[in-house]
Amino acid sequence: MEESFQSYGFGLFPFETIYFDREGAHFLEDHYLRFKRTFWILGVKFHLDFEKFKESIEKYILSTERDYGGVRVAYVHDRLVIELKEIRYNKVLFQKGFELAIARTKKDSKNILNYIKTSNIGINLIEEKRANKKGFDSCLFLNQDGFICEAAFANIFFRKDKVIYTPHILCGLLPGIVRKHVIRVSEKLGYMVKKAYLEIGDIKDMDECFITSSIAGIFPVLRIENIEFKQRGFAEYLLSMEKFDRPWVC
Repeated sequence: MEESFQSYGFGLFPFETIYFDREGAHFLEDHYLRFKRTFWILGVKFHLDFEKFKESIEKYILSTERDYGGVRVAYVHDRLVIELKEIRYNKVLFQKGFELAIARTKKDSKNILNYIKTSNIGINLIEEKRANKKGFDSCLFLNQDGFICEAAFANIFFRKDKVIYTPHILCGLLPGIVRKHVIRVSEKLGYMVKKAYLEIGDIKDMDECFITSSIAGIFPVLRIENIEFKQRGFAEYLLSMEKFDRPWVC
């Protein structure tokens, strides 16, 4: 269980990244179902039931003796492999807001690997490092048709007045677990949620932008290239909810 992923080389394998705090692992059943679905799509056998999945992760989290953190979970050679994931988010970054460059590489909306969570993340790493060298925190991918897809390791949302926009899943993105919950909560709060085909020109007048991921939760975006977002009120309101709470929220 403590063996590093690195011992398995760079082969294609499904994995999940899960956030935990003193209350336990967040959205654990959602992660399990997505994990299981990925194996089904890849045509790989998966023999782990939810109770064993839950028990193993909770035991590992307890052994870390941490108040919060992230774990990366894989199922390799019929056994669960769990390791701590480094968290890059902090209060200073939260106060500033994420800054995204537009990636040079385009996502292919016809590529099934863009819709499932696997170790096939090389292009995300390369493009994020390229963005870092330009002074950005990460990057935003467009697809082959020029539609906004996702950030390197997160989904993305925009707000204009009482309308929430997020790229349509068919743009070629991973359907994130926090993304799903943000959509549900936004609709319950009375916002109209549009899963849209957005071009860069469509976001220039948006009031607010934020990314979502299992580790980040909900994280405000300051700018995408030279497009700035002055507001973050809706993201901060969501973060006041227990299910989205993170220690770096001011």
